[in-house]
Amino acid sequence: MKYYFGSKKDDTFAVYEKEGKYYPIFIEKYGNEAVQCEWLKEIIDEETILALNKYMQPYEEGKPKIYMAGPLFNEGDRYSNKLISDRLRAEGYTTFLPQEVVISDKSSALVKAACYYMDFKAIDQAFALVANCNGIDIDSGTAAEIGLGYAWHKKLVLYKSDVRNYYNSMYKLNNFVSGLVNNKVCHDIEEVLAELRK
Repeated sequence: MKYYFGSKKDDTFAVYEKEGKYYPIFIEKYGNEAVQCEWLKEIIDEETILALNKYMQPYEEGKPKIYMAGPLFNEGDRYSNKLISDRLRAEGYTTFLPQEVVISDKSSALVKAACYYMDFKAIDQAFALVANCNGIDIDSGTAAEIGLGYAWHKKLVLYKSDVRNYYNSMYKLNNFVSGLVNNKVCHDIEEVLAELRK
């Protein structure tokens, strides 16, 4: 599929062509109706195409979809997220792992928008959200994803293998976040899988 910049004034307005018509990529912002474009420029850089492809299809078809929430700002976090995701994939699920599309301070506004909107789309399409809650405190982005998953009635499975206790001896998470999952926090991947099968 080819993608095009569709505006000289809006650097996040991109479109794709289907049956002779142009449609906005980010339906969350621009809707899903065909649009008239007075100016088109094909998008050719690899980073942007990768991000747009992932936005267009965040999951494999035909498998139960799981959104993987968690911190992704250091090697340990990303490694832990990948271990959980790989195990879920081996069990027959398809996962959306945000760290598979990386943005940096050099990424374009379009790539950053793609990452933002693909997270919304992937949570919306998932039946469950598995959240890696390891760390001194829950990652702010992870907390936002959990809140959105709760509001959209997704099955929430929280994972925390960190044995340190910061808030209380029973829940080991922020009280409000724990409340969203009836204070159920899994301590290993086997517990996560058991919760998903319920």
